[in-house]
Amino acid sequence: MLGPDRGGQRKLPMRIKICGITTPDDAIMAAEAGADAIGLNFVGGPRRIDIPQAEAILSRLPPFVVPVALVRLTGPATPELNEQLAELLATRWVSHVQVYGDVTPDAVARLAWEGYRPIVPIPVRDAGFARERPAILDKATAVLLDAHDPNALGGTGRTFTWSWVADARERRELADWPPIILAGGLTPENVARAIAETRPYGIDVSSGVEDGPGRKS
Repeated sequence: MLGPDRGGQRKLPMRIKICGITTPDDAIMAAEAGADAIGLNFVGGPRRIDIPQAEAILSRLPPFVVPVALVRLTGPATPELNEQLAELLATRWVSHVQVYGDVTPDAVARLAWEGYRPIVPIPVRDAGFARERPAILDKATAVLLDAHDPNALGGTGRTFTWSWVADARERRELADWPPIILAGGLTPENVARAIAETRPYGIDVSSGVEDGPGRKS
């Protein structure tokens, strides 16, 4: 699977993240299927895992597959990391963090300064989502575009209108954004069209590859 043609240069491989991994077997299955990254949810919902589960997954994760920790930020600049989770991130070299909660420019900058690589989710509400570039993207490693849902942070299986991304790109509103990761209701049936329309750096899939919440297929 190939990504967008950037400035006339050769096309780059599409990066794939399988989020909401809850067992070592699912992590191995995702890696064997070609995933570049997996998501470990410490925030909430049916795919949330605890420290022992994360340690079991990370202990069996194959080389060159990047673990991404979904964490909640609290206060102006610090993630809500209990002592065990902070130790897990440090000892297992989990440097990529997908952040929720009190996501402010200062908090993202602080995480970047501490050596983390913050991924900032942006809920896409309408066609004007990119008219004003959010300041929280200044120190972000990547931005994750997901369907807006007032009752959930993600993993809802809902899509948004992909042409909004194409139109924003055409207007050059995304020119100074970090690499874009597309999420929201992606499945084996629609992912090729989603990539063709939005031309993202990577995709983030969760419910679209499950038999049930947290049970990957």
